[in-house]
Amino acid sequence: MAKIFSYLFLSIVVLGCSKDDSIHVDLSKFDTITERFPYTDLNPEVTFNYYELLYSIEGNADEELITSEGTLCANVSDADTCAESFNAMETMFGFAGGCLPSYCFLYIKLQEEGTNAILNTPEQLLTFLGTIDSASEAILWANVNGYSHSSSSKETGAIRKVDDHFELLVSELVSGCLPYQTDQVHLRIDSDGKIIELGRAVFSYAKNSCI
Repeated sequence: MAKIFSYLFLSIVVLGCSKDDSIHVDLSKFDTITERFPYTDLNPEVTFNYYELLYSIEGNADEELITSEGTLCANVSDADTCAESFNAMETMFGFAGGCLPSYCFLYIKLQEEGTNAILNTPEQLLTFLGTIDSASEAILWANVNGYSHSSSSKETGAIRKVDDHFELLVSELVSGCLPYQTDQVHLRIDSDGKIIELGRAVFSYAKNSCI
């Protein structure tokens, strides 16, 4: 089994971060991101019998299954006990947090042979994915690193494949209160998880507002 708990050191390189009126890109070259959770096309590079990507609300009080793959507890001598242990696993934190202050998050339950595990850190997720080689993985990795995508506005919810990497148009919360500010960000995400900001502009600003 691959070492899913190994830690990778990642760098986020910020380029061109001066606040302009808008980011100058050709929107027609990008595909709109239409889903809230567009994560169904994952290509894990670790071995597994089964996994689930879950959206947890307020520490497992409520959960939504986003996607799954494989057969739970396949080829395990005591499949009932294995499944019971898998389903009972919980975590109080994960990646791509939301619902300030991060009461909502994503995490992965993983089952391989007789071992059940929770993956709930960015480092574990990247080890699980291996290379970022699908749009789903690129969007998920952007979300994990603090960028949000819209499913209704192409200006902050779009993606395209360029050679061996992806480019995305997303947003980032810069300030949540006095002022409230979000920026539009043009990202490049390489196959190894490296993130480069290609452009940034103020997208929404309210001097006397808070969230």
